[in-house]
Amino acid sequence: MSLVQTVSLRAGDFDPAVRVDAFKEAVAAICRLDFTPADPAGFQSETTIGVLPTLVTGHGAHSSCNASRTVQLAADAQDNVMVHLPLRGGFTMQQTGGQSFECAPGMIYVDPNEVPGEVSFHGDRTDVFYVSIPRGVLAPATKGLNALMRNGAVLTPQWRLFASYARMLHEELGELPPDQALICASHVHDLALMALEDQAAHGVDGHHRGVKAARLKLLKSDIEDNLSSPRLSPGWIAGRHGISERYLRSLFASQDTSFQDYVCKRRLLAAYRLLSDPRHVGQSISQIALDVGFGDLSWFNAQFKRNFGHTPSELRASTAV
Repeated sequence: MSLVQTVSLRAGDFDPAVRVDAFKEAVAAICRLDFTPADPAGFQSETTIGVLPTLVTGHGAHSSCNASRTVQLAADAQDNVMVHLPLRGGFTMQQTGGQSFECAPGMIYVDPNEVPGEVSFHGDRTDVFYVSIPRGVLAPATKGLNALMRNGAVLTPQWRLFASYARMLHEELGELPPDQALICASHVHDLALMALEDQAAHGVDGHHRGVKAARLKLLKSDIEDNLSSPRLSPGWIAGRHGISERYLRSLFASQDTSFQDYVCKRRLLAAYRLLSDPRHVGQSISQIALDVGFGDLSWFNAQFKRNFGHTPSELRASTAV
């Protein structure tokens, strides 16, 4: 058997009549996972895997689905540590002994292969890059590894170097002589150790807070750009950002508000600005309400008075005076 192997696994390669079952069987054998598509008829998944004696790299693209590692599948897994690096979309991961963790581009999740768990891939498509390393190789950085195990954090410069080098190796693996591929694998090990040692020095709590703040900023910016859209909803926004609705709600709850209340207040402020602007005096109140995203005029009027102390008509009258 060759020291270096590449494997490709595509749902589209199987007969449509038995595609899901055949794909599930192949994934269970190769990846030690049990896949359950959200939409069996439209399910798409494509994974390329590079296998070396001390390193496995992979790139997977999946439509919405769940993947679980049962106790039985976990028992057969090698004693490796897998680093998950989302490139597009995102996923929710929860493993035995750990908390539910939302992972999206700009973050990592560290997965002990021998531990049962479940991952949910969100949205129409999620792309994730994987790097699996024997646990013994990472022993010199045990403190940083333990801090991240069944957990994750925002990408540091060290993790970005690790990810970039590992992805380049994955792309070129089929073209490299085995001896050179093994040298490159040792470089990936060194970069992982460097990133883990930095993680041990700085901890993960601060990174988690930074991730939440950055995520909320992106969500709020996207909401602002789509205030008038009838599609604006927790599910629609969560899907666009590769996170679950539950995590989206928890982010707004951390600021003592809800998604609906935040959107309502932003729409009310937008309406207030238009109603108090003389340049829009010729525009009806109902049209302004529709333009900023309100579909129910009576509810808009009630919320407007509740928040600003006067009705839209009273504001417009005072602006005209």
